[in-house]
Amino acid sequence: MSQLKVNSIVPVGGLPSGAKGGIIQVKQNIKTDTSSFDGSTGNFSSNISGLTETITTQSSSSQVLIVLHTNLSTSSGQRCTFRILRGSTVLSVGDASSSVIRGICPSICPGDNDSRSIPISMMILDAPGSAATHTYNVQGNGESSAGTIFINRTKGNNTSDTYHCGISSITLMELGA
Repeated sequence: MSQLKVNSIVPVGGLPSGAKGGIIQVKQNIKTDTSSFDGSTGNFSSNISGLTETITTQSSSSQVLIVLHTNLSTSSGQRCTFRILRGSTVLSVGDASSSVIRGICPSICPGDNDSRSIPISMMILDAPGSAATHTYNVQGNGESSAGTIFINRTKGNNTSDTYHCGISSITLMELGA
């Protein structure tokens, strides 16, 4: 079997101005189980299990494209949001405005008497700045009356009803400079 190993492939005419290199590596974690967390705590207190992935970048000039997809519902139909962290560094949240909960994808979720879940997808481009191992985590939070936030499941008319489970995933792509 033949192999071709190169550091990069560049067109004969070169890369367009401002263009970066290609995708160096892809890492993905798919969450197939269901989980929940208390969305009414008023802060982003813990990582969502199964929505963590680690990548070891090959260059300090590499960027990491983070693609998050999740399905969520709440016990109360209130607003909730997510944020992505590299280690303890929070990435790309909305501007502060009084006591607003700052996240990257605010959503109004279906409530207690609704059997729908909301698919949420987002992408963020991060520049970690070092050739090292970087761990990306997802955290969730809701407004004070949000109650329980469910990942990968819908909620029926009472707490024991569940319908149609989905999947969630976090994908990391290292992009060359």
